[in-house]
Amino acid sequence: MDVNGFVDPKFERVINAFEQNFARYGDIAAQCCVHIGGQPVVDLWKGCKKDAVQMVFSATKGATAACANLLVQRGVLDLDSPVVRYWPEYGQNGKEKTLVRWILSHKAGVLGPDPKLSHDDLSNWSKITDSLAAQRPDWEPGTAYGYHAQSFGWLVGELVRRVDGRSLGNFFADEIARPAKADFWIGFPEVEEHRLLPVFLDNKGFNQDMEASTIDFSSFLGPFLMKASSFNGIIPEIEIAAQDRRCRAVELGSAGGVTNGRGLSRLYGWLLEAFKSGTIADILRPETEGTDIVLSSPAMIVNQFVGRGFMVPPVTWLPRTTRIFGHGGAGGSYGFADPERHIAFGYAMTRLDLRPDPMDDPRFLSLVKAVYDSLE
Repeated sequence: MDVNGFVDPKFERVINAFEQNFARYGDIAAQCCVHIGGQPVVDLWKGCKKDAVQMVFSATKGATAACANLLVQRGVLDLDSPVVRYWPEYGQNGKEKTLVRWILSHKAGVLGPDPKLSHDDLSNWSKITDSLAAQRPDWEPGTAYGYHAQSFGWLVGELVRRVDGRSLGNFFADEIARPAKADFWIGFPEVEEHRLLPVFLDNKGFNQDMEASTIDFSSFLGPFLMKASSFNGIIPEIEIAAQDRRCRAVELGSAGGVTNGRGLSRLYGWLLEAFKSGTIADILRPETEGTDIVLSSPAMIVNQFVGRGFMVPPVTWLPRTTRIFGHGGAGGSYGFADPERHIAFGYAMTRLDLRPDPMDDPRFLSLVKAVYDSLE
């Protein structure tokens, strides 16, 4: 299979990195797109059609965070107001003083509902949000942070709905995806199903230096991980979720988004223009420190950098450290913006390699380094 698309001559080394992802790391179908200053400089795809799309799992959180931050910028959502100002029913069981800011920065402590709900309940938005409003938090809100792997989408999405009136998926489509010209959906329409690529879990990267038979996988399960990742058993395992239309048809703002590398790059390129400098400065300021108590376990300690819903990791391979804002998804997809260099980047692939941090994926790293090396 040949690589399709184009690159600006200055970025030809990105083609080499893209091809190496197939030759060395087993990519089956993938897309990579880069915009600089709003102009495309890389738009590559292989193993699929140009307009093919796929589930990007937690890369969806970047799109959801974009909705909330746009409302903050417009002055209709206040980060330092209590959630009950917009969602009165949320003020139960010790959550009365929870701030909007804590919802976005994974400090709310509401990982999932204790009452057993079914997979069919995913399509009942009010039933889910009512259960979260009544839920007792797993820790005192604001005192710690831990990755709200699934609940983030409903918590932020309900704030969007309460403030604006539109559902999360409709707000994102109207206010962000369409003006960005991004093929990106939170709530994938059935009419577009013919474009969908299947994804494959082929986990070769997690503890790649160890024999699987020697790994005590239970040591990687912290006390909150299963509740957060499965929404207390409602969300199926990733392989099953990827095959279930219900998981992409409903508005799962945490992990149900469908797009491609071009859609991710266009999203972040548009945000660089839509967000004011003050908004970007606030987003880039990490609001978490120390240990993520959901992703950490006896076998590993995870420290993340979160700023108003986006991951804001320091990029240390450049001549001087800078920060980007974006979000990765299970298996390796990633989209981000570099405000200093006006870069928007998107990568999506169908071979999923699960890692604690998508930025550790050698496929992502090789592409991003090729982009920055081309600039330097």
